[in-house]
Amino acid sequence: MKRRTADLSADDLQTLARSPDEGLRVKAALHPRTPLATLLSLASDQAIGVRRALARRMGAPREVLAQLARDPTRPVRCAVAAHPGCDEPLRRLLWTDSDGDVRAVAKHAAAIPRHFSDDLARILRNEAVPASVLAEFAELGGQARRAVASHRECPRGWLERFRHDADAAVRLVAETRMGLSLDTLRAFARHRSPSYRAAAAASLPWSDANMTALLADRQEVVLLALLRRPDFPTAFFDQITDNPSRAVRLLLATHEALDAARLHRLLRDPLAEVRLRVAQRRVLSAEQFEALANDDDWVKRELAKRPDCPEPWLRQWIRAPSELLRSAVFRNPSVTPDILVTASALRDNHRQIAEHPLTPEPLLIQLADSADIFVRGAVANNPSTPERVLRQLARDADSYVRLHVARHEACPLSLLLELEHDPDFVVRRHVVWRPDCPLDTMKRRAADENVNVRYAVADHPRATAALLSGLARDEALSVRERAKERLRGS
Repeated sequence: MKRRTADLSADDLQTLARSPDEGLRVKAALHPRTPLATLLSLASDQAIGVRRALARRMGAPREVLAQLARDPTRPVRCAVAAHPGCDEPLRRLLWTDSDGDVRAVAKHAAAIPRHFSDDLARILRNEAVPASVLAEFAELGGQARRAVASHRECPRGWLERFRHDADAAVRLVAETRMGLSLDTLRAFARHRSPSYRAAAAASLPWSDANMTALLADRQEVVLLALLRRPDFPTAFFDQITDNPSRAVRLLLATHEALDAARLHRLLRDPLAEVRLRVAQRRVLSAEQFEALANDDDWVKRELAKRPDCPEPWLRQWIRAPSELLRSAVFRNPSVTPDILVTASALRDNHRQIAEHPLTPEPLLIQLADSADIFVRGAVANNPSTPERVLRQLARDADSYVRLHVARHEACPLSLLLELEHDPDFVVRRHVVWRPDCPLDTMKRRAADENVNVRYAVADHPRATAALLSGLARDEALSVRERAKERLRGS
């Protein structure tokens, strides 16, 4: 009689995994009781169908996904990129895969952290980045390794390692950086592979006869290699087609030497991401800023972050319907107290105004009477809040507001002495948590009725040996243990 699938032992599953029948090996890969060692052996199976089934397995161990994320076959890596168990380190590897389809699946499965995509863009633009960032990307997918190998600060030792990389494009970049002869580069310029022509485009002198053909090359990777050169001649912009690809338009949008006519076309580009890149340019004319300022909120947010954003636009956007746009204005270093007063007309702005260090004192006094406890709490936490307002908020009906007074860096000692007797233990604990908590206060709070407050005393860096010795005999186990740890110096 046939054995039920659920009754299969580890030995049975290992036998299935060694079966010459691909279908049986797929069943072993998908079985919920297959041991990790067997799964790892199946991850290097010769049949793509087995490896792909393993990459789609629900609850696949992280070790298996990590092995399959470096699989030579695109469908397998795509399956890993879409797997719900794929963690952030593996997604970073797949976000920078040498294959565009794998990158697309990984990007669709989870959003790329802004700092990660920004760092990769800086490496691709050959900008100065910390060595630790280069080291991180050197261990990721082929696209990231190519970018690191192309970077001007890539160490020679890394280039030696990249010369033996599994990705042919990475090897090509490394070999080019290590020094190719002019004759080799000219041969590369006529090579049928776009990667070789891109290597020639990145290194050949502009006066070389092959550059004319490279500038007319229809392959995106070749044109990008030319545009990324810091010595790209402005005269050659005219040789770029009027309707370049998305990636080329994105690079042109931030190219500082771009001519005004082409930049004007990019201001009206149908792709919002291109217009956003234009908004990130180091310098924008008043006319260019005006055109972008009437774009969608995504582009406006980039403009609102610029230190040179004109005050009239900040004043207009501070009352915009989009909360994200208003938040960008609040973070702008050019925001003035007068703009904050203008923003107060919109109730939804009150919390961010109450948090802003430039908020005028009359406005803070007004917001201290707000019906919203989070607004009052923000006022209590604002470094510009005057002492008389802090005293008012220290008697607030809600403990959330009072604890922010207790946390205020400039809270006067007399007010702290009042708050240490607050009826809510959370407020008393925040008084004890202060780095400058008076020793007398700690002595009194060592006998507090609440165990959390006494634990805060035992944990305070300035607690004396006498205080800790007393707390080492506390009725609460957590307080006793922490006091003993502190006495032992841990």
